[in-house]
Amino acid sequence: MKNFLLFVVLDLFQVNWNFFRNIKFFFLKLYLGNAFNVNQYGFVFSINALFPNYVGYGRLPRQIIFRALLSIRNQEDLDNLFRTSPVAFGFSVNGGFLKQSYLFNYEIGPNLNVENENYVSKCLVINNEQKQNRIDDDCTVLNYLIHYNHYERLNKIITEQQSLQSTLHRSKRGQEFGEISTVNDALSLLGDNQNKFYPIFRSPNDINNSTVTICTVHINFYTSQFIVYEHNPKENNQPTFIYDLKTLLI
Repeated sequence: MKNFLLFVVLDLFQVNWNFFRNIKFFFLKLYLGNAFNVNQYGFVFSINALFPNYVGYGRLPRQIIFRALLSIRNQEDLDNLFRTSPVAFGFSVNGGFLKQSYLFNYEIGPNLNVENENYVSKCLVINNEQKQNRIDDDCTVLNYLIHYNHYERLNKIITEQQSLQSTLHRSKRGQEFGEISTVNDALSLLGDNQNKFYPIFRSPNDINNSTVTICTVHINFYTSQFIVYEHNPKENNQPTFIYDLKTLLI
């Protein structure tokens, strides 16, 4: 991979910063962990909501799981959390560890056929050299992965809600960009507003303005920088501010 990066667009009404031994961008009045995060162990992750057409009653709300993610130290911790913590609803985790050489995506949903069990699909984002050396059965994709608000691997197992037009239109538009291989490629995608009804970057002037894009974040794993754009990064690629993640890590 030419660049080892994680990008996320945050579509919220209201957000707040908290700096402890983590960086968190999250919904006000909801548990910490929503949106995008970096913890003291170098675990970087962002969250996509996913929408099964059922709820696992008596199981953990996904916001509790998001909060637990802030204590993750390594890949084993992460796999154990999803294996041992039955979830009530669906979500996706995009992320990686600053000291690892690959990224990953998890799709999670409640498995109502087995008590206290989840459906879990993990996919690794690797380069050509890493692909040649892999011998396990993990799902892998080359160089980049874009995930939206619908299941892409568990979609044949988990029945989703029907009103997912926004995510499906954004996914279709994203495919038109082809492979994302540079920072500018990613910023162009995340700032795209060609579809007036279902834009990737959302503004208050949109036809459907029930949500707006508050900011876009670029996390650079090579330089350990947390880069925030509080405007459309396609139109202006100068960040609002940059945070040095090396000051956070233990």
